[in-house]
Amino acid sequence: MTYCTGMLTSPRCWRCLHSRKIGGGASLPRITRARRVLLFAGMSVVPSLAVLAQGAESAKNISAQEIVDQILAFIYSLGHLIGQGVVKLVVAILPSMQFPSDLVDPIGLLAILTIFMAVAAVAKKLVWIVVIVGWALILVRLILVIVQNYV
Repeated sequence: MTYCTGMLTSPRCWRCLHSRKIGGGASLPRITRARRVLLFAGMSVVPSLAVLAQGAESAKNISAQEIVDQILAFIYSLGHLIGQGVVKLVVAILPSMQFPSDLVDPIGLLAILTIFMAVAAVAKKLVWIVVIVGWALILVRLILVIVQNYV
């Protein structure tokens, strides 16, 4: 495999930008189904929390306990809806199965916890990337200072 050795403005290098083997590409990267679900869940939860926070700002005599109660009620209702969706999906796949109704809430809350853990895992990876890049930049800066002082 040959790589371009010319400048970035040469026609040969512009052709390399479209090569998938070298790292370029004409299309955007694909997003997996799990990441789409996480992205959709995040996009649906964040506006709801923003509206809740704006409502808390507009009311003057709301205590911290009432705000916590509202947030927990929101999480519970979201978990209940997700649990109902999972139960409906299971019943649609297995219509002869008798599904216990007392499992709706635990399934929904476990689904919310799973989504949170997946988002936290992705965020943890991103934080490590930022930390590594930060240390690399600090090392480059220290090397530049040392070279500047001794040259």
